[in-house]
Amino acid sequence: MKGKVIVTGGCGFIGSHVVDELLARGYRVKILSRPLCDMKNIQHVKDKVEHVDCDMTDLNKLKKHVDRDAIGIIHFAALINIDQSLEDPWPFFEINVKGTMNLLNVAKESGIQRFLHMSTCEVYGNVNGLADENHPVNPRSPYAVSKLAAEKYVQAHTFSYPLQPRTIIIRGFNQFGPRQSAAKFGAVIPKFIVAALKGEKLNIFGNGTQRRDYVYVKDTVRGIVDAFEKDLGDGETINLGSGKNTSINEIAESICRLTGRDPKETIVHINPRPGEVSSFGGDSSKAKKLLDWEPKYTFDQGLKETVEWFKKNI
Repeated sequence: MKGKVIVTGGCGFIGSHVVDELLARGYRVKILSRPLCDMKNIQHVKDKVEHVDCDMTDLNKLKKHVDRDAIGIIHFAALINIDQSLEDPWPFFEINVKGTMNLLNVAKESGIQRFLHMSTCEVYGNVNGLADENHPVNPRSPYAVSKLAAEKYVQAHTFSYPLQPRTIIIRGFNQFGPRQSAAKFGAVIPKFIVAALKGEKLNIFGNGTQRRDYVYVKDTVRGIVDAFEKDLGDGETINLGSGKNTSINEIAESICRLTGRDPKETIVHINPRPGEVSSFGGDSSKAKKLLDWEPKYTFDQGLKETVEWFKKNI
C-alpha cells in the first residue's frame, strides 16, 4: 500500500470514481463527506474505505479527522450547480470558499504533504476558441466566483506557506459519466438521459447552441490521480479538457438516438437562464506536457457507456 489519501466529497460523482482509482493503485482511502450524504456511489467499496461525516465548514471536526499519517488530500467537497447558486448564493461561499480555507489550514497544521484542489472551467467565463491556464478569468455565476475564490486561497497558501502542503489546482471541464446526479440541480447529460428513458421531454434553455467541452469521467479521474502522484511545481494549475466542444442541441439529439426517442417530439426549448456561459473549450497542452494526459474516450464513446449505465441503474 502506498499510504493514506483523504478524499473530501468522496461520495460524489467524480470523487467516488477517484476513490476507485486510488484503491486500484494501492492507496488507503479516507472519505470526508457532508452529513447525510447519499452513500450509493461508494456502496461497492464501503468495506475498503474509511468514511466520516464531516462538513468542510466545521473546523473542529476537520482538525479531528484530517489524519497526520495521511500523505495527501484530494479536495472535491463543494456545491457545484450554477442554477442553485443563482437561487441561493450564500452557501456557495460558506462551503466552497470558507470550507476550502478551513481545509488548507488544517492540512498545514497536520503536516499533509500534498493538496489537490478540484476547480472548474467555469472560472474562465465566455471563451472565444480554447482557454489555456493563462486565459483571463471572468466568472459569470456565484458558483464560478466561489470556485475562483477557493483557487485564490489555495494559491495564497502556496505563496505564504511554501513548505507544506504542496498544492495542485485542476480545472476540470464538463465531466460526465456513470453516477452523475440527475436530480433537480444535477447536470444536463444525466438529466436528459433519465428524462429520455422515462419518456419525458428534454428541456433546453435558450436555443441550444451553447457549447461545452465534455470529458468522460474516466479520463478526468486518470488525469487527477496522475497529477496527484506527479512531482509538479508547487501551485501548478492544469486544465483537463478535450479541446473539442459539443452543443446542447447535439447532446439532446444523440441521447434521443441512443434511447430510441424521436428528437422532434422530445426536445423542447425554454427561456434562457441568466449567468450561463455561451461557449468554451479547454486547451490541455500543459496536461499533455506534464502528465502525458489526453482523453482516451471520444464524446460518443463516453455517452454510450453513460446511457447504458443509466439503463441499468435508473
